[in-house]
Amino acid sequence: MKLALVSGCAVAVAGALLTLVVDPTKGLQDRLDNLPSAHGLALPMAKTAQIDVAGLVDKPIFVMTTGPGAYKDKTLQLFGLAISPGRKAVLVSVDGAPPVWMAVGDTSGDIRLADVGTNGASFDTPVGPRTVGLSDAAPAKPASTAQASPQPPQGG
Repeated sequence: MKLALVSGCAVAVAGALLTLVVDPTKGLQDRLDNLPSAHGLALPMAKTAQIDVAGLVDKPIFVMTTGPGAYKDKTLQLFGLAISPGRKAVLVSVDGAPPVWMAVGDTSGDIRLADVGTNGASFDTPVGPRTVGLSDAAPAKPASTAQASPQPPQGG
């Protein structure tokens, strides 16, 4: 019994020492290193990057939502969606401007179209992600600028 226990321990110690001396994964690592990189692309890395500390101090880390100089949230309204195998786009009005087509990834000022679904779209804004649906009501106009529209004529 003691002989079997001592033999087992000796084999375990010998295996541990062998893995420290000879790396069993070296062959696999060499094969991985020899594989071509994806599409042959390599990201350019600058050896020395200059950091403009004064410029960093002038810019706030977070978007201000209250007080003087606060960010004014944009009004977004969807007028249409286009989903095809190669492209997703929305017809959107930003702050009451005439609607324009935006594809996923396009920006309008500081608003970026992140995704398009069957009933709405997701936008990245400075204050965070925002989802706008096709069925969302148009933003209300202030009472001072809203004018009553005349009724269409009836009868015949």
